[in-house]
Amino acid sequence: MQAALEILMEKGIEAVKVDVLAKSLKITRGSFYWHFKNLDDLLAAIIQEWQAIDTEAAIQQVEQIGGTPSQQLLHLFEIAAKDDDRLEKAMRIWAIHDLRAMQSIERVDKQRLEYLQNLFLQIGCSQTDAELRAQIVYSVKLGWVVIAPPRTQSERLAQMRLLHEILTHTNFKN
Repeated sequence: MQAALEILMEKGIEAVKVDVLAKSLKITRGSFYWHFKNLDDLLAAIIQEWQAIDTEAAIQQVEQIGGTPSQQLLHLFEIAAKDDDRLEKAMRIWAIHDLRAMQSIERVDKQRLEYLQNLFLQIGCSQTDAELRAQIVYSVKLGWVVIAPPRTQSERLAQMRLLHEILTHTNFKN
């Protein structure tokens, strides 16, 4: 799976082929088929793995650490700032031409936005404010996928911490 994700991030979905994977792992095609029924099975697994590591694992980590909703939100922002976005970018490029990948993106976007919105609601935002603040955060993060993000991880962390400060220390209208 890791080899398939690396190929996806480095060369795109077009390069994720059984022969390429077998060669990169120095295994036979038969060894590949021991783990996956076919290429389609691998592609489905890639989608599941992306959802698991780039969304579900982050949410689980935030929930396990606990704290106030504001602290949880800050922790989530810090997790997002540490991500290099290579896999996110590769998935979104893939989704341009693949319905299954596009549907996965839609599910993940919905799950992430709902989680953000829920944290803002717990902080004390109204429904409308929580929705908008979640969209702002998510737009910033996805903007890094499309345009050049801050160059260093420390710059990304500083920006996300400032965004947290702006969005959580503002008077809430209920």
